[in-house]
Amino acid sequence: MVALGILAAVFAVYGLVANRTERLGLSRPLLFVAAGVLVAATGAINPLSTGQPASLLLHISEIALALVLFADASRVSARQLRHSVGLPARLLGPGLLLSIGLGTLLALWLIGALDGWECAALAAILAPTDAALGAAVVEDPRVPSRIREALNVEAGLNDGLAVPFLLLFVAGATVSEGINPASFWGLTALHKVGIGAVAGVVVGLIAGELVRRARSAGWSTVASEQLAVLGVIVALFAFTEHLGGSGFIAAFVGGLAAGSRLRNERAAALEFSDEEGALLAAVVFFVVGLFAFKLFDQITWQECLYAVLSLTVVRMLPVAIALLGSGLRARTVLFMGWFGPRGLASIVLALTVFEEDHRLVDVNVIAITTLITVVLSVVAHGVSASILSPRYGAWAAALPADAPERISAASQATSTHGETHPG
Repeated sequence: MVALGILAAVFAVYGLVANRTERLGLSRPLLFVAAGVLVAATGAINPLSTGQPASLLLHISEIALALVLFADASRVSARQLRHSVGLPARLLGPGLLLSIGLGTLLALWLIGALDGWECAALAAILAPTDAALGAAVVEDPRVPSRIREALNVEAGLNDGLAVPFLLLFVAGATVSEGINPASFWGLTALHKVGIGAVAGVVVGLIAGELVRRARSAGWSTVASEQLAVLGVIVALFAFTEHLGGSGFIAAFVGGLAAGSRLRNERAAALEFSDEEGALLAAVVFFVVGLFAFKLFDQITWQECLYAVLSLTVVRMLPVAIALLGSGLRARTVLFMGWFGPRGLASIVLALTVFEEDHRLVDVNVIAITTLITVVLSVVAHGVSASILSPRYGAWAAALPADAPERISAASQATSTHGETHPG
């Protein structure tokens, strides 16, 4: 009860100063991580004690990510993507695959405790980016809309795309360590990915259509629709997990399906789910701060170096390769490569592996390395976003009107589809 009271007090203080802290460039995740560190330093809460409900944190984190996945995926407009698919496709396709591959190789080199499958799992956990940590970038009108849109779409979709890879890598790790038979690898691909995708399509289409029809018939209000969508997301996640599928894949695919039915009505129906996801994410970041303080003495230099490389080389080099031929200038490529913050998705995926596959010998190494990377990202990206965003925006504003950075989606749709200025 004391822990709950402290958390409530942190929320109260944040609510009073949120606008001021945002103007200072201090992101919400950064503030809640800092609050967690401060509370842990006082000794008021010990997250490592056996009395702490660790499973409750996992469930809160899972629901938060499910809400984020569903909401982000539902915003994807097929019409808009057709006009501006070039940059997001590069980041989500070769950029994501190269990031997982390079992250795996560096983990094999640096972290000897992990085998190949576990290194790949760690790379998949740290591949997704978090737009909330770079809000000062994606919401800054001074940054060209094409660049903001590409980073936002990437962050909204890459967590859902990384989940199947993680499931397969973890299944391979359990087989290699003799925990499960070799057939488990294939069954995981079939059950987890297949059931999740089917559940997401079916439930998403039905839910989207029902919400649309209820609104047309005057049976629902905006508030009731938001509660309905929230219930659909949580139920979809819970029942898919119960059936042996991946609730995260179901939430991601369900959001895509529901958004296709809701179309222009999606924003109002999903607003509450978005806010609840942000609220739960703040709780998760507060607990991350608690753990970061308590686990500080268990961190090795190899894990720290890997975290730094994950935020720099493992992110920036694949982005540079993926953007070859796009016509974007080097400063833009560096800007997009740097703003690939790691946040909620990485935390939840690591917690899921820790809870469900605790029998893996080196699962603690994966969890601690993820924790270090996320904390470093929260600080580095949270602080640098408000500094680099206006500087880059001012530089981009001085570029010629026909520069690839400044070509809008609407202009792109009417221009040629040559490789010099992809969509």
